[in-house]
Amino acid sequence: MKLNSLFSFTSFCIFVIISGRTLAQAPVIITSKTKTPVAATAFLEILRDTSASIPFEQISKQAFKPLGKDYFLFPYTDDAHWVRFSIENKDNVNKKLTLQWINSLIENIDFYISDTTHQHYTHTAYKLITDKKEKKLIESEPEFPFELAPHTSKIIYAKIRSQRGLYGTLQVHSDDSLLQKKLNTYVEQGFINGFLFFRMFLIAVLGAFIITLPIFRIYSLHAIVKSFAFWGIMNVMGPLFTDDPDIAKKINFLCYNSIPLTAGLLILYSLAFDRLPKWYSKVIYFFIAANIIITIFGVVDYKWYWLKAGVYLIVVSSLFYLYVYIYSLIKKLPTNSYYTIPFIMGLTSYMLIHLRLLGIIEIKILFRIASLLFVLENLIFVFFLGQIFRDADRSKLVAEKQLGFNLEQNARLKELDNLKTTFFANISHELRTPITLILGPLQELVRKYPTENLLPLMLRNTQRLLTLINQLLDISKLEAGQMSVKVSKQNTNQYFRTLTSSFTSLAESRQIAFETSNQQQEVWGYIDNDKLDKIIINLLSNAFKFTPKGGTVTAHITYENDFRKAIITISDTGIGIKKDKLDKIFDRFYQVDSSQNRKFEGTGIGLALVKELVDVLKGSIKVESQENVGTTFSIQLPIDKKTWEGMIEEEVQQTDEYAFNASQGAMSLPSTADNNNGEQDNLLLIVDDNADIRTYIKSIFEKDFQIMEASNGKEGIEKATERIPNVIISDLMMPEMDGFEFCKVLKSDEKTSHIPIIMLTAKADAESKMEGLELGADDYLTKPFNKEEILVKVKNLISIRETLRKWYGKEIIELKPDEIKVNSIDEAFITKAKAVVEANLANSQFDLAHFANDMALSTVQLRRKLKALTNQTAVEFIRRYRLQRAASLLKQKAGTVSDIAYQVGFESLSYFTKVFQEEFNVTPSEYMGN
Repeated sequence: MKLNSLFSFTSFCIFVIISGRTLAQAPVIITSKTKTPVAATAFLEILRDTSASIPFEQISKQAFKPLGKDYFLFPYTDDAHWVRFSIENKDNVNKKLTLQWINSLIENIDFYISDTTHQHYTHTAYKLITDKKEKKLIESEPEFPFELAPHTSKIIYAKIRSQRGLYGTLQVHSDDSLLQKKLNTYVEQGFINGFLFFRMFLIAVLGAFIITLPIFRIYSLHAIVKSFAFWGIMNVMGPLFTDDPDIAKKINFLCYNSIPLTAGLLILYSLAFDRLPKWYSKVIYFFIAANIIITIFGVVDYKWYWLKAGVYLIVVSSLFYLYVYIYSLIKKLPTNSYYTIPFIMGLTSYMLIHLRLLGIIEIKILFRIASLLFVLENLIFVFFLGQIFRDADRSKLVAEKQLGFNLEQNARLKELDNLKTTFFANISHELRTPITLILGPLQELVRKYPTENLLPLMLRNTQRLLTLINQLLDISKLEAGQMSVKVSKQNTNQYFRTLTSSFTSLAESRQIAFETSNQQQEVWGYIDNDKLDKIIINLLSNAFKFTPKGGTVTAHITYENDFRKAIITISDTGIGIKKDKLDKIFDRFYQVDSSQNRKFEGTGIGLALVKELVDVLKGSIKVESQENVGTTFSIQLPIDKKTWEGMIEEEVQQTDEYAFNASQGAMSLPSTADNNNGEQDNLLLIVDDNADIRTYIKSIFEKDFQIMEASNGKEGIEKATERIPNVIISDLMMPEMDGFEFCKVLKSDEKTSHIPIIMLTAKADAESKMEGLELGADDYLTKPFNKEEILVKVKNLISIRETLRKWYGKEIIELKPDEIKVNSIDEAFITKAKAVVEANLANSQFDLAHFANDMALSTVQLRRKLKALTNQTAVEFIRRYRLQRAASLLKQKAGTVSDIAYQVGFESLSYFTKVFQEEFNVTPSEYMGN
């Protein structure tokens, strides 16, 4: 790498793809006069693949755009970037060329180069270069040698993926120019490496034995770290320790991201902070701590956002350090110029490189300026060494002692905080194991001995203990910064109405008036269900807990700023909170009444968790309270799309299938995967290798169905298994896998066995029809066919399937779980589903995710399979089965209503009574008495 591009950080992964299309950009021309490296960057066309999943075979169909620059700035992202260009040999001699990506920190790059027909491609993949480095202390860049025959051209594609943002270029070398470049690189970097080793040795010896001033040692440490940072940028440090590219890139990151740490320490020692505003030093300590945290997270979880955060921290901290230095000069404060002048030069150099890397300032001369400052930093410091020798004995020992004390105190506080966080995380995880081993046998005992009244009591309190432990785990996740936000677009009023309605039975049982209201009938916003559930449930549970009989609890939701912000207000007429206690209620483990004979139980975790979850959701919470009058909590949360860009999950529709344990304030929600996730119920899969046939069939059904297409049986199986369509229309004769094999595979798989299949064929003979029908095809259609004929075929199959759905739906309600005879794959599936629910009958936490896991299916496959067979969601299936089992036990008088409710997985008796009456039109007690 040239000296004027020492710190150029580029990661450009070029991925080559099949393309016979003419390129919009002019080709790179190679002639007999081409002796020096040819800069190919300006000839590139570029495509940003935000999904990072476009396959090689499809990339040539995408719309590339000219790069328009002689360099490429690769952003910090998970996206893939594709580039392409053509190269043409206008000479009469065969050319042996090498394509070289000029940046040694590239993490993943795939070269694809066509033959002269542009139809076939040679693929070479690179990761960060480690074991293939020619010289361990010299940077190595990805190279791809190829030959170009006279008067021919080739197309080159490349795919680049890198967590780290990079600045780079692409060059085409002849053998001579490549050799010359390597020789130049060896000379330049050999000189620089020698100088850096000499400097490190010099300052290490001086700092250890001659100059004992803390500021000199801090500067020495900073200089050593900067040397490591340089080698990290050159991809030298990582490969010195390991041949594993994934570990090497983390070592490189650790090196080049550590500059703010030593820079902060140095500026604290070099400037007169006792005469500067106090907040200056606090900001610097913040930068040091932030650098440590970002570095740790970047090494543990090597993702682009940690790397980008590190770059922003380098730029922001460098600007602040420069500001403090200039402020000190203006105020004529001591600045220790022997250290700060070279330090500021080096810091500015590093900052300019990163400003360029972020794309904030795109001026090519920045690299030359940065390189010059880097050289001057080292030369000026050597010049100042004589003065440093002379002034060594004048160092301020008081400053040394003070710094040592501050560092020791910070280390102790950090250690205590880490110990506390680790303790809570470890103890919570450790407690879950024995509680799980207690909870499982207890559930078995409750089912085995339904008349034993003590067992349900033990079960409820064990589950309550598990809830408390889960809260502790949430607290530890928040402290560790592992609580991520995942929002989805929802009807917020419907969500709020459904959630709050779960408290109705609790209000009735305690004789408390419960009032709810919505400002609008339908408001769509972006919310995180899991976290908002915990917030509202905690607040409502507290409200009912502290409100006496005859009191009132209210829950309202309103909106501000054109529905960009939701205001949730929860009030009660309970015992209230004293004014001197209000500012402490969100502190962890704080209890308003902490006396031994307090009236209300609690751990002091709930409100602390609420406050921290509100902060995670970028909101705010306020509380107003008057003793013996009541308390009001008001939460403001952003629900607009702009606030949550980058954190939005698949949008979901609302359901009313919430199960609430009112006695304990715990909510069991159906998985969002059990909703439709925006999917259309009517899915039609067309499998035919003829695109015109697919287009024609699509035109017939596109008004009534969401259409999926596949060009052969193999692709059809993949799409059918993934999406579970309602109907499949398949051709018989197809490449890779014909219709017979396609039908056989689907009909023998329990995930897809229920799907009606219509076979299309030009074969009108009876043998072909019989073979298709024997393999499970539901109908046969001979080409050519007309629109009315295929419409009738599909309509009849859907009608038959609807009849089966009614039969299976009726079977689930009326037949006992152990009285089903297996005579088909679909009946076997229903039997298996019932067996899984039966095995988890008493487990109140059994949800769609667990159901799908036990069935060895994805949640989408399970949902659509159940919907197709029974016209019920997974939650409805589980609930109806439990109610059916409860009805059977009630008829047998196998225990009290309460015992039976717990046996079939209902933790709230009031909720069980409510849903049982909705299902059977009588209460459980009345059902038992009939």
